[in-house]
Amino acid sequence: MFVRPEVYEKGMCRQARIGDGFLANPLISSVSTAGNLTLTVAAVLGGIAQFTGAAGAVAYTLPTAADLIAAMPDMDVGDSYVFAIQNTAAQVATVTTNTGITLSGNVTINAATKFVVLTKTSSTAMTACVL
Repeated sequence: MFVRPEVYEKGMCRQARIGDGFLANPLISSVSTAGNLTLTVAAVLGGIAQFTGAAGAVAYTLPTAADLIAAMPDMDVGDSYVFAIQNTAAQVATVTTNTGITLSGNVTINAATKFVVLTKTSSTAMTACVL
């Protein structure tokens, strides 16, 4: 989940900003569904969405921008959140967009892990770049 932590700089406490670095404790959310599905907000916020049951080509749809923004109230316009999608099956998975999200990058995941950078672009919209 995106929560703006406090950092100390030269003896002064302030909210962390872009470039401060981070300490991550990801939670792997493992799903064995064989078909298409929409990622839950919890799976995205956990840090690693792992899919093990694809029985053929599948589509993994991102949550809506409204749901993600509501779950991360500390996020300012321009802030980014990174999470991973791991496809452990040999079948091809494709990341697809949802309402309020503009998708870019290589959206095909074939037995691999890809990172998704979500960036808040307005109070109601985000971009998702699959790396």
